[in-house]
Amino acid sequence: MTTELHPAAPATRSRSGAGAYALLALLVVAVAAPLAAVLIRAVTGYDGQPSALGQLLDARNLRILGNTVLLGVLVVVIATAMAAPLAFLMSWTRLRRHRWIDIAVMVPFLTPPYVAAMAWLDFTRVNGLGDHWLGPFGAVVRSVVESPVGMAAIMACEIFTFLYLLLRNRFDAVPASVDEMAAVAGASVGQRLRLVLAPLLTPTYGLGALIVFIRAAGEFGTPVTLGNRIGFPVLVSEIYGNVTIDPLNFPRAAALSTVLLTLGMTVWGLQQWVSRREVPFGGRVARRTRVEAGWWAVPGWLWIALVLLVSIVVPYVSILLGAMTILRSKPPGLNNLTFDYFTRVLRPGRGLEALQNSVTLALIAATLATVLAVLCAMVIVRRGASNRARAATGRGVDLLGIAPDIVPTIVLVIGFIFLWNAPWLPITPYNTRAMVVLAYVVITLPMVLQNVKVAYAAIDDELLEAAAAAGATGWQTLWRITIPLLMPGIVAGWLLAFLLGVREVVASSMIRPSSLQLLSPWILGQFDQGHRAEAMAMTVIGVLGSTAVLVVLEWWRNRLSDKRTR
Repeated sequence: MTTELHPAAPATRSRSGAGAYALLALLVVAVAAPLAAVLIRAVTGYDGQPSALGQLLDARNLRILGNTVLLGVLVVVIATAMAAPLAFLMSWTRLRRHRWIDIAVMVPFLTPPYVAAMAWLDFTRVNGLGDHWLGPFGAVVRSVVESPVGMAAIMACEIFTFLYLLLRNRFDAVPASVDEMAAVAGASVGQRLRLVLAPLLTPTYGLGALIVFIRAAGEFGTPVTLGNRIGFPVLVSEIYGNVTIDPLNFPRAAALSTVLLTLGMTVWGLQQWVSRREVPFGGRVARRTRVEAGWWAVPGWLWIALVLLVSIVVPYVSILLGAMTILRSKPPGLNNLTFDYFTRVLRPGRGLEALQNSVTLALIAATLATVLAVLCAMVIVRRGASNRARAATGRGVDLLGIAPDIVPTIVLVIGFIFLWNAPWLPITPYNTRAMVVLAYVVITLPMVLQNVKVAYAAIDDELLEAAAAAGATGWQTLWRITIPLLMPGIVAGWLLAFLLGVREVVASSMIRPSSLQLLSPWILGQFDQGHRAEAMAMTVIGVLGSTAVLVVLEWWRNRLSDKRTR
């Protein structure tokens, strides 16, 4: 068997190396080239317009940058207040038995951010639900919502899910023995929190806070809807206005995009530094820490209720009633409610086409992104890659694979416009459905890749060695061992990519063909035209459909995991 395997090994390695280089080249074209196009246009200008880099130090641009940083910091603070106590309660207390809470905190992620902003504006409008239900306090809530703090709170209601999941997983990874040893040594509860738990959680929290900050800095929906309304411009809303509102100013959009790109790269550098300070626990946790509920159990439930109230209950009550109310000037009642808007938006020629197009393109893009992520993971987590060139290729694939998560989406989209709309290209996917699919693939690749990498890193080398010793070919090992073991990560990544593709708004609004109806632009258009009920109705349909897909695939994945552990 040895004599048969060794001659084939160099050819196999050669094919593997060529495939890795091809994959790297593909990522360079799909990810690096658009970003390079932004930098080039920022320096050289666009279509006869001079560069706007010299204007970045103007007072208005500095104020916009300050607004962006301030908004990101506010979102981090509010998201921390929402996520940290919830993660503690769902990991170290008996509340972790209530798995429905984990599903509930995913609902804001399924809700397009601009819809949440519209829902809060509708709730707090004059003579709206807030005034009817809260009386004089309705005006107070309205003044808070229509402020930078209100913007940050609405954005935090969607983004806090990322920080919550990171912190909860880190809480889960703390062995009970760590806390018990500190207690045996005579440490008080305060000392254990300050001297033991805080150092263990700080690197993870720092990483999560940086993720929240860059997502807030690149958030599109709330700044464009609520921020423009209250006169609080940020980089994203200003870039969007420069490329969609006459007079178009692409050089200024490119210059501001470089600022946003620099901000993202700075945060990424901080993330790399923070991740190196992570404290490992040395293997699987045999017994997790559990804190018995005391007098604070009631405040814990009240905090969970408050988080769910502001992130789910109020927005969705507003959305549901907005989708069913006949006359907005009257309070909701049985004689002022109807289901007609739901059937109206699903008629041919209305929102049905947009929903079908978004689902179809999201399915295609999620599948392509998943295939690409598996290929990237095979290059990144390659066993025995001692060759320097191969190792460098793996690092390059890893960096470009996660780069779309570092860079705000609007910067990538501006890069797609500059690169693929260039007049010197003999053929281009621009202004076609293929351009939208390409954008979706690039935008969703990082989250799929992260899930697949985690699953790939957990595969024991002995399994692959046993397969090779049994005479399995590379393809047999891939299809019979590697892919089945990767399936939970593949399913999770594909699901996230599909859900994000359906609700994606930046690329859908800026690079779609004018004749192509997509869900998020359609909903935004209905808001702009004053058809709020239709917009809310389609939002409900989209979120319910996404939630159904989430529940079904989670059930299937859990069933798959149960079969593997038997």
